[in-house]
Amino acid sequence: MLTVNHDGISVESDLAGGRPACPACEGVLRLWGWARERLIRHGAWADRSLVRHRPRRGRCSGCAATHVLLGIGLAARRADSAVVLAAAIEAKAVGGAGHRVIAAWLGRPVSTVRGWLRAFAASAGAIAEEFTALAHRDGADAAGLWPAPAPAPSGRALAAVTAYAGVLAARFSVATMAWQSAGLAVAGPFFFSAGRLQGRGQHGLALMPGSRDGKGGKSAG
Repeated sequence: MLTVNHDGISVESDLAGGRPACPACEGVLRLWGWARERLIRHGAWADRSLVRHRPRRGRCSGCAATHVLLGIGLAARRADSAVVLAAAIEAKAVGGAGHRVIAAWLGRPVSTVRGWLRAFAASAGAIAEEFTALAHRDGADAAGLWPAPAPAPSGRALAAVTAYAGVLAARFSVATMAWQSAGLAVAGPFFFSAGRLQGRGQHGLALMPGSRDGKGGKSAG
């Protein structure tokens, strides 16, 4: 799987132009039909809705592998949008809320929310290390982008990704960028999955606002 721009027209154009790189061999991805349709939950309680998503699929001209291309608002193997996942993680890491309270707030099963929080906590050390290095490498004034110090691993991970989101916002000339978008852009669709960030990000950033050529530069990995 590969994280791409949420704009379907841009994705089509980039696939037709051979711009996306294969995450396995760095070959060129071309159009290769569609993946299975997914129903994704957005919002909470009264604002909750089910939205149908049918991701594009690309095939590598080098290794012939096929890859599902998920928009930057979606995460692999999750039936909820990245915004919902991020809200749960923030409530735990910043507010100290427990998984039962968060589940009641979001209107999601307790076991589902507990799984999200455990997965993020399991990868927190690797996430903090990776994104701290990226923020210092790419940010002209990384210190000015850093949130307040966080004692817990999940809080440190959230702070590091938030700092790098600020770096990307400045790079692409947008006012703000959500931290989950930065995480998915760098690490790919498995950013919210336990143990899937071990210094291996996407070969290039997912397309961001303000990027015209689709070549977001090298990410970690």
